[in-house]
Amino acid sequence: MPKVDTVGDNFYKPLELAETIGGWLFWIVSVLSIGTLFVNKSAYPELSNNLQIAFLVLALLYFVQGQAQKLYFFPRAEDNRRQELLSNSYQVSLTGEETVGYYNNDQTNPLKRLAASIMESTFFTREIARKMLIGQRATTLGYVVIYLIAISVRSTNLELLTVAAQVLFSEDIISRWLRMEWLRLRSEQVYQNLHRLFSGKQSFSRVEAQSQAIDLFSFYETTKATAAILLSSRIFHKHNARLTQEWNQTRTRLGI
Repeated sequence: MPKVDTVGDNFYKPLELAETIGGWLFWIVSVLSIGTLFVNKSAYPELSNNLQIAFLVLALLYFVQGQAQKLYFFPRAEDNRRQELLSNSYQVSLTGEETVGYYNNDQTNPLKRLAASIMESTFFTREIARKMLIGQRATTLGYVVIYLIAISVRSTNLELLTVAAQVLFSEDIISRWLRMEWLRLRSEQVYQNLHRLFSGKQSFSRVEAQSQAIDLFSFYETTKATAAILLSSRIFHKHNARLTQEWNQTRTRLGI
């Protein structure tokens, strides 16, 4: 049976596009902010004014894009994913969206199925975040090294250092790296706790197991909302076959 994921098609693809646009705007604004420092206002007043206007317009667009992504596109996608997850687990219709083959477990108990689906999601989130962090760590380290070298050179323009600091400590470099590390760490915690829950063969008719499952579900949802990191679809598709095989081996071993 072919996989169907209307949540991804209808909500995560627009989010990916918004993030791509934001990435381009970030670097264009960064380049313009640095470029304006090297234009002699006295010698080239018209060019300087045009660069300033372009910088202000694009900075405003970047701000609007960032707010739209954080307050509209990301929450909308996560809300629909959560509603579809609960619909899948409890066999109810909380949303008009549909997924087929997105969650892979054979549980019929609604809460146990929810816990198994969260365990699968955290497994994939953890592994994809690990792959993403390879490039993110290298990029962040590279920018930090360049910035430290610039600081150590006394002839470096102070205004240039100020702009470089704004770029380095923006949402797209150090902050993004820290949020990605946090997402990986917290996803790992949820996965390990659910692994212990299932390996302990606890009955989900018991209040203790039910409360743990709900707590871990909430913990993971809070983690995703706070980190606000969109996982790479390119990395997912590249490693999906291997990760799916690993997950199937794990769930078979645990009997889920």
